[in-house]
Amino acid sequence: MVRKLFKPLSIYIGLRYTFPGRSKDSLVSFISFLAIAGLVIGVALLILVTSVMNGFERELRQKILKVVPHLVLVNKSGHTNWRAHISELSDVDNVIEVSPYTESSGLLFAGGSTQAVRFLGVSEKQMPLSFFELFSEESLAVPLNDEILLSRPIADSLGVSEGDFVRFIFPGNVLTGVAINYFKVSGIFLTHTELDQVLAIGNLDQVAEVLGLDGMITGLRIQIDDPFMARDLGYELLRLLPNGYGFQDWFQTHGNLYQAIQLSRNMVGLLVFLIVAIAAFNIISMLMMTVINKRREIAILQTLGLSRVSITRIFLAQGTIISLLGIGVGVLLGGLSTVYLADLIKFFANFSQESFLDTSVYPIDYVPVDLRVVDIIIISFAAAALNAAACLYPAMRANGVAPAEELRY
Repeated sequence: MVRKLFKPLSIYIGLRYTFPGRSKDSLVSFISFLAIAGLVIGVALLILVTSVMNGFERELRQKILKVVPHLVLVNKSGHTNWRAHISELSDVDNVIEVSPYTESSGLLFAGGSTQAVRFLGVSEKQMPLSFFELFSEESLAVPLNDEILLSRPIADSLGVSEGDFVRFIFPGNVLTGVAINYFKVSGIFLTHTELDQVLAIGNLDQVAEVLGLDGMITGLRIQIDDPFMARDLGYELLRLLPNGYGFQDWFQTHGNLYQAIQLSRNMVGLLVFLIVAIAAFNIISMLMMTVINKRREIAILQTLGLSRVSITRIFLAQGTIISLLGIGVGVLLGGLSTVYLADLIKFFANFSQESFLDTSVYPIDYVPVDLRVVDIIIISFAAAALNAAACLYPAMRANGVAPAEELRY
């Protein structure tokens, strides 16, 4: 008869137990609210944190590793036959481009300000693709002799703008000595990466001349298809070159960043997973309290013909309702937070008049996000599985109610 009155009986009773609406069940209602809130917070944070970590990894690949060479080939004796080497190395599989560069550390002076920089010389004819894209975006040209490109933070630090002159001091060596040159600022760029704190760009030939390289270069910048194969490819390229060459891959210069991203992803993911686990524990507590408070009602349902399996389904339904509510709202909140995170950070940065991320500390000056559907699905299923497991023990305990004992008095 009970089955005929309420077709989805387990779901109906599970709903009534989840939202009892009676003052005497207020404690159970409060614990139900805590369980749902814990799931919402845990799932939302997992989605948000995972999206931010995905964003940092994406920016590492697409932005930082576009500007930073995947491999640098150097020769302490100097690159003499470098044009032939460029032609030979460009034909190797997985190599996208090979470009020459000259580089020196030094000091820039303007007015009363000083800035330490890495002065990178590039060639217009063999310019790295990443710099070509940067110059195109900023409407810049490769500096001519006595011209220099400065990043926006360096220009602001020195108090100069396009058309102003700066003085550059090269440390030199025993043969060349200290060199002082004047350069005209021909343009200002912004990569939004840590390079903005130290990078200045000049003409390849002039930097080589000032350094006393006499037609030689500092090294070769190499970009490849798969940056994570850089080290293996580096050893392969050394076999094609004369003795005296060595290489440095991006993992030696920026590998700590990649490892930090992976470590942060794992640690924060574990921390947020514990929040979801606490929410699952709240579900166990809530269901156990419900079983204890409803023992007499369970006994009555059993005397009306409800089977033990149906009793189990009631509490599984109650746990499922809480899980669906918590995970559903958590996914919605996490997705919206991820989508509007950049706008929120920008609002608070404008309000506080401070940059949220400083490239002198962080590799980029903004918080990237990369929301992936597959991550949402994995997080949702993992949370659902954990909460389903949490429902089993209380549901099995409900089967242990003996009608004769509960209805004796």
